[in-house]
Amino acid sequence: MSWIQQLIETYDDNQALAGKPGPNGVSDELPPVGHMIVNAQIELTVDAEGNFVQARAIPKEDEPTLIPCTPDSASRTAGPVPHPLHDNLPYVARDYSDYATIKKENPYDLYTEQLKAWVDSPYSLPAIRAVYHYVTHHAMIHDLLQEKILYEESPGKIMEKWDRKKVSAEKPLLYQVAADSVLKSLVRFRVIGVEGKPELWNNPEVQKAWQDYFVHNHEKKQALCYATGQMTIPTAKHNKGIRFPGDGAKLISSNDKEGFTFRGRFDKPAECLSIGYAASQKAMNALRWLIRRQGYLVDKSRVFLAWGRMGVAIPSLTKSTRQLLLPTRRAAHAEKQPNTMATWAQALTNAMNGYRHEFKRQSTSQVNVIILDAATSGRMSICYYDELAGQDFIGRVEKWHLHGMWQQHDYDDNEKKSISFFGVPASKKLLQACYGVNLSDTRLRLETERLFTAIEQGRDFPAEFLTVGFCTVVKQAAVQSDRFNWRNNILEPVCSVVRYHFYHQKEEYSVALDENNTNRSYLFGRLLALADKLELATYRPEERKTRQTNAMRYMEIFADRPATTWRTVQKKLLPYEHRREAYGGKERKLIHKVGSMFDESDFLSDAPLDGRFLLGFYAQEYAIDQEIEQRKREKALREADEDYTDNADGEENA
Repeated sequence: MSWIQQLIETYDDNQALAGKPGPNGVSDELPPVGHMIVNAQIELTVDAEGNFVQARAIPKEDEPTLIPCTPDSASRTAGPVPHPLHDNLPYVARDYSDYATIKKENPYDLYTEQLKAWVDSPYSLPAIRAVYHYVTHHAMIHDLLQEKILYEESPGKIMEKWDRKKVSAEKPLLYQVAADSVLKSLVRFRVIGVEGKPELWNNPEVQKAWQDYFVHNHEKKQALCYATGQMTIPTAKHNKGIRFPGDGAKLISSNDKEGFTFRGRFDKPAECLSIGYAASQKAMNALRWLIRRQGYLVDKSRVFLAWGRMGVAIPSLTKSTRQLLLPTRRAAHAEKQPNTMATWAQALTNAMNGYRHEFKRQSTSQVNVIILDAATSGRMSICYYDELAGQDFIGRVEKWHLHGMWQQHDYDDNEKKSISFFGVPASKKLLQACYGVNLSDTRLRLETERLFTAIEQGRDFPAEFLTVGFCTVVKQAAVQSDRFNWRNNILEPVCSVVRYHFYHQKEEYSVALDENNTNRSYLFGRLLALADKLELATYRPEERKTRQTNAMRYMEIFADRPATTWRTVQKKLLPYEHRREAYGGKERKLIHKVGSMFDESDFLSDAPLDGRFLLGFYAQEYAIDQEIEQRKREKALREADEDYTDNADGEENA
């Protein structure tokens, strides 16, 4: 089944939500057929007789407005094409020409002519007639000036942008929210004193009246819809504003008769492609709605979207494990965060089973995956599209989170602190770990697509991710002044990539130290970690955040020539070993133990190390940190017991 059919059926499955504000208000609601969401800057209220009542500038957060539209007005660019009801000032203000020059055909005349046809039809409403009476009998610009919404720069000339030099008053709200000239502001109408909601953009009766009126005017024109296979009202123009507000790119578009889109092969454009008006509206509105709800937008250009056609929730392909499980924990009455790799894995499995349960309730449930981008401002392309069974999709997402699971550190915006979790990082953090934080937007879009499709298809990442990530980790070890930033933002995300890669090579690795692993790269990683910890233990607390150990400084060359470099590191380690002897020299003993696990030829070889080196390095440091934390907890418990005993003895003596 094609992508457009899937979007149409998705719309039909969720039609009960059409016209109803979403969790974030109008901005993410599903528009009904014949409607679109735009940003309005002025709200004007009239009474049932069409008399002016009041006007106000709309705050930025309240701007998204659902308005009726025609195929022409929804896709308008430069030419004057009016919307049916709510529109910009040049269309709705009778006295606009008194304050601004109209270069082409008067938009106001086109607007009132179209609105009058609706008012005179059987599908009119008292609220629509009130708006028509106001716009044809009252001077809107004059009213807005009286209400201090607009200001004059000089008699007969509107101040299009606020000029503090000419007006000493505080900048009015309309001039704050207007992206361009205030004369381009869109006006939405409220009508009081009539039945139904005063806010016409949220009035279901107005929405239904417009739909019925449009069908009545066009029902005689029928053609075959290539998307549904039915005879229906056709359209050659399709909605824009799909990826974000103001987006001018369309998924379906055509040149005029001057171009060569269809000429030479077809006589008329309709012979090339014929899409029904309702089918186009449903598909584009559903796509827009899905992107607002669960799409991932990179650089306001490339959109990554996966959705369940039957309306079931699906996990994101781009979120970190913590972000993926966060809604589950909130829903479970703020359940305590897991604290071990095993408990995180169990929490992930439980979450995935919840998704599977939803899919089992729908025998035909499937997941659709689509990537959109626009090479130009007017045309959008489908870069990737796939359909797969819901169970398969859940399994592939779970595979990435389980087999790429590693300890990660992230910053919690709500709690304002760094937190740790076991899982995989968000896609952007992973790519920045591999390619650097200054990764260009173009490169970020391309690499996100490679990452996205690899997870969705359940295959290993491109070998480049592992190679580049490994090189970035060892190079940055010497130049990063903050070792914690290096660990949290570079080493840990790359370890997820390495672990996921070796899972596909039938090898299992964990954050927990594998003391029986004799792989050469893994053992050399452990050796360097022990050298790092031994030297770091001799530093003062203030030095640990800024001073680099010899192990970190030599990490890059160590990864290239481990045997030769290890002798250099050992020599530089001698003074630190002498300082640590007072504490038993535990690290030195561990170094000897790990060294004894090598095969002699492996230890003497200068062949470069692979990704297992990073896993061994991290696992050894993690094991030492866990041991230190355990000793601290035991010490705290002993001190608490001693305090309790002293207090008890004191009370007994008293």
